[in-house]
Amino acid sequence: MKWIVWVLLALNLAVAGFFIGRAYWPQAASAQNAPMNVDRLSLRSQSAPASRVAPQQQAVQAEALCVEWRGLSEEEYPQAREQLKALANERVMSFTEVPLNTRHWVIFPPLPSAESAGAKLGELAAAGVQDAFVVRDGVWRNAISLGLYANDEAARRRVREVEDRGVLGTRVELQPRQGTEYYFVIRSEDPDALKSLGGIKQAYPNSQQSRVACPSY
Repeated sequence: MKWIVWVLLALNLAVAGFFIGRAYWPQAASAQNAPMNVDRLSLRSQSAPASRVAPQQQAVQAEALCVEWRGLSEEEYPQAREQLKALANERVMSFTEVPLNTRHWVIFPPLPSAESAGAKLGELAAAGVQDAFVVRDGVWRNAISLGLYANDEAARRRVREVEDRGVLGTRVELQPRQGTEYYFVIRSEDPDALKSLGGIKQAYPNSQQSRVACPSY
């Protein structure tokens, strides 16, 4: 009977040794790691290109649009001005009033006081600059007028004349001729705001509205 016991013991030891040793056997690389690596590679291949081609956010400045409104009569003009003011309060837009006929004014810019303007006028006279006077009122008060001219060429010639006498800092300003008519230049970045001008124009059938390039001023 002893030999049966020894045989059974040997079999038990062999089976136990089999299961204990199995934990230390090398695993097949494809069975252990392939599913995890495949998932990771798949995620990377999908996410990396997306980051490379993502669009960049760029701020786009709206382009200004302008419309000229001409042909309003002397009686219609003030009414149209009030309507444009009301529209400008409701929408993002602005307008300027432009004279049809202008003159070119050569001036030395306004000085801080009447006394300093008088002193500057004396300096100009001493330098041989004639036909100049101090402006006494208005937005150009204490400026020195050097003459009104019909066109830009004549005004620039006057500027060169006084510069040749050592007087620097003069400028040319456009001034409306007395009694001239005006027209409107309406400016907006909103096309819908300019479209609304058509409704206002219906009350003035003899006037004209046209799209123009916006002035640089």
